[in-house]
Amino acid sequence: MKGASEKPLRILFIVLPYLVQSKERANNNTRSVLAFPYGVLSIISYLNANAGVRPDIAILDLNLYPPEDRSNIIERQLRTQKPNIAAISMMFDLSYRHLASISKQVKDHDPQTLVLLGGAAATVSWNMIPQEQENVDALCYAEGEYTLRRLVEASDFAETLATDSAWVTRQSLAAHQIPQGRYVDNLNEVINIDYGLLDTKSYSMKEAFSPFSSISRSTEVRQFFLVTSRGCPFKCVFCSEPSFHGKTMRYADVDVLIGHVRHLVKTYGMNVLTIYDDQILLNRPRAKEFFRQLAQFKIRVETPNGLSVAFIDSEMAMLMRQAGLDTVPLAVESGSARMLHDVIHKPLRLDQVKPVVDALHRNDIFVQGYFVVGLPGEREEDRTETVRFIKEVGLDWSGFNLATPLRGSELYRICRERGYIDPNYGIGDLGMHDYVIRVPGIDPAYIKKRRYLMNLEVNFVDNYRMRVRDYRTAVLCFEDVIARYEDHAFAHYYLAKAYESMAGDAECAKMHHRRFIDLVNKDAMWREHAQVFGLPVGEPRIGTPHSN
Repeated sequence: MKGASEKPLRILFIVLPYLVQSKERANNNTRSVLAFPYGVLSIISYLNANAGVRPDIAILDLNLYPPEDRSNIIERQLRTQKPNIAAISMMFDLSYRHLASISKQVKDHDPQTLVLLGGAAATVSWNMIPQEQENVDALCYAEGEYTLRRLVEASDFAETLATDSAWVTRQSLAAHQIPQGRYVDNLNEVINIDYGLLDTKSYSMKEAFSPFSSISRSTEVRQFFLVTSRGCPFKCVFCSEPSFHGKTMRYADVDVLIGHVRHLVKTYGMNVLTIYDDQILLNRPRAKEFFRQLAQFKIRVETPNGLSVAFIDSEMAMLMRQAGLDTVPLAVESGSARMLHDVIHKPLRLDQVKPVVDALHRNDIFVQGYFVVGLPGEREEDRTETVRFIKEVGLDWSGFNLATPLRGSELYRICRERGYIDPNYGIGDLGMHDYVIRVPGIDPAYIKKRRYLMNLEVNFVDNYRMRVRDYRTAVLCFEDVIARYEDHAFAHYYLAKAYESMAGDAECAKMHHRRFIDLVNKDAMWREHAQVFGLPVGEPRIGTPHSN
């Protein structure tokens, strides 16, 4: 299999479908967002700027097309471009169901086409996929920029795939070789993403939950990604991030980042910047300088992956607010010190959280907390402690994720070794919104129910903004929930209470209370939840505020 000496070199990047269909969204209470294929764009932008060979490159994002049209779209692209390499991106396990048919279609069109697979979900299943997918020639382990550059510059593709330890093949698996990822040393080389490679208007980015997001209002959002650092030195039991980008932190320079932000604002009118770092605050002086310089653009900034409590001081809080962060999610994970230390292995002291929440509040920042429920070793008193902790520190909102044994995480290893998950689970069978852990003596249905009741208790029944009589922000919160999940009974009920408590629109309050009554009467789940918290299900009495 010859390489760069055969010209022209044509690469087709195929982004596997990952969008969750409407029926699945209803079942697992998740949103499915058509996001820019950032990883693919990073690789292509890097190749175009640095590779000694300039391939003809095209992107085929299959999420842009209806399922029934995808086969014809692929065939048309293969006929038109005639790629030498089909580089398939699989960022999520749920895309795996599409891999066999798509890779087969590529090979059926031209058996000489080199079919490569990469992406986060491919990396964590590197030892299984080549054995299961006969039409995938090689799998790229970890980051793809350097690895793919070395391949396209090679004179012989087959020799490179056989000798480069970043590639996984059936032959390397048979020889019991352990792959070694190639990581980008200088992140300045991968910051200037070229969005001209695709039609940005075809994508529908969505802001993370916040009372200040634009999802429930008419503001036009022009939202873009930015990853300013890679790697994570921590060892949280549920996280597989080190499998993708390693444990060593690497950072792009602030001036390079600001230059790219300026380009996005000038060229695309960007008004929302989504920073997808895992540890953007770890280098505290760099983070402060970055936020300091971001302030000039007067855009909204969000960090949906969560921020580490330990690195936020009063100055950091002030600079984040000036940079455009009106909402900050804190990655707390549990309100139980025992769980943090003995189970999650997170280097966080709970007494650090309250001063940080107070500092963020002083800077008019809405503070969220991220928590995990259902880890093996968790007890009922740990869940009770978490609810009590959330109320005591004054978190404005809390997100509760079910513990999921992601491939590549320590939790996955523990669950496999102890028989906590079905040994027959294949790639794509472990959903992010289902609870699949089976610990003896623990009812999985109870864990799912308890997790949702925790959410209802701290975010609705005992909502912090309602408690401190900030009804305006509470209204925005509940409106955001309804914009995302229109049949959320508790959001309608407490939106009515918020309107009523601030002497707002009486007719609007009545409307939302009636909506609550309708949902409770027709849905047994909402009726049960209302009974748990003693919510009245009669007609609304507008005029006298309910107690909080």
